[in-house]
Amino acid sequence: MNMTWQLQGFDRTEFIQHYWQKKPCLIRQAIPNLRSPISPQELAGLACEAEVHSRLLIEKDAETPWKLSYGPFQEDVFAALPKTHYSLLVSECDKWIPELGDLLAQFQFIPGWRIDDLMVSYASPGGSVGPHSDEYDVFLLQAEGRRKWQYTNDRVDNPALIPDLDLAIMQNFNADQEAILSPGDLLYLPPGIAHHGVAVGACLTFSIGFRAPTAIEILESFALEVGRQNSASIRYADPDLETNRHFAEITQKEIDRFRAMVLSLMDQPEGLWTDSVGRLLSDSPVGSPVDSPVDSEDLDNPPARQQGLFKNNWMTNPESRMLYHRGDSDLRFYCNGRAYNLPNSDPVIEVIQNLCESRYLSAESLDACREQKALIEMLFDLEKTGALILAEK
Repeated sequence: MNMTWQLQGFDRTEFIQHYWQKKPCLIRQAIPNLRSPISPQELAGLACEAEVHSRLLIEKDAETPWKLSYGPFQEDVFAALPKTHYSLLVSECDKWIPELGDLLAQFQFIPGWRIDDLMVSYASPGGSVGPHSDEYDVFLLQAEGRRKWQYTNDRVDNPALIPDLDLAIMQNFNADQEAILSPGDLLYLPPGIAHHGVAVGACLTFSIGFRAPTAIEILESFALEVGRQNSASIRYADPDLETNRHFAEITQKEIDRFRAMVLSLMDQPEGLWTDSVGRLLSDSPVGSPVDSPVDSEDLDNPPARQQGLFKNNWMTNPESRMLYHRGDSDLRFYCNGRAYNLPNSDPVIEVIQNLCESRYLSAESLDACREQKALIEMLFDLEKTGALILAEK
């Protein structure tokens, strides 16, 4: 099914100024005449695949309230479901359904690294995942049927949760607003806003979630990068060792020395911080060597290998994350946690932006970059690791 996604009645500048990370925003008919590119039956089929992350939540008529199961599922599981009060959630559907990947392009006014995934949820009548709050921004787009949303105006911190559940469902929930969403309606919720969505009849909802790395994640990536660049040579030293102490005691001076070691380690060149962030934000499970689509006899023949690259159209692996940072003199490209140094030139920038935005490279655009040695070597590496794959003809 071909679907043209185009946000209507949506002023991006006004949204960022008044709503983004500030307060909820409801936009009626943000995408008029919306037709879902995936049916509930097709969603259930995806949930049976081993490489797809899926969950099934039954609120009632299970062994316990709010029973949560993880896929992949067998087909007979769906035949045995109750008629009401269950939800099927399938994550990263943008990787498996190209039309949903196109939908994400409507949100490119937000940095690409911020976008996490597009989850599709099917709910039977009365189905929900319970009242809860998320620590990330989310757009909720109604695709089929109707869903009633209740939500707070302000952030709810440290809510009391129902004990002994695999889900973080709030014990007490008091909504400030309520809205029933129909196909094409869009609801934005900032981090920490408590919300509860209940299906009014069977429905499909698209949830577009955004990443919000923690300070700990940044610190861990920084420490890995320090070690990777052989900067972790600072070791503990105590030339002014205290003698008036018990041998089992850790003294305050020793704690201060360790703290000073860590603080001094933070003073690193800007490039190291750039790579720490770039590797973290582009991290993806893609990256293991794969069988090359380039003819095997060409792999050890650079000229022939280049012809194998230039004669084909390429697309990025749906699971790849690609980002770049443009410095004063060079360009750093990040793909699935790997870093590449490239010339900061217009031809290279054009190729990199095509990779990151359209996720496609034509043979014609590659032919114009034959003399860009560093770029060509990088593309060979992307192809070798499976980040770049042959486009369908």
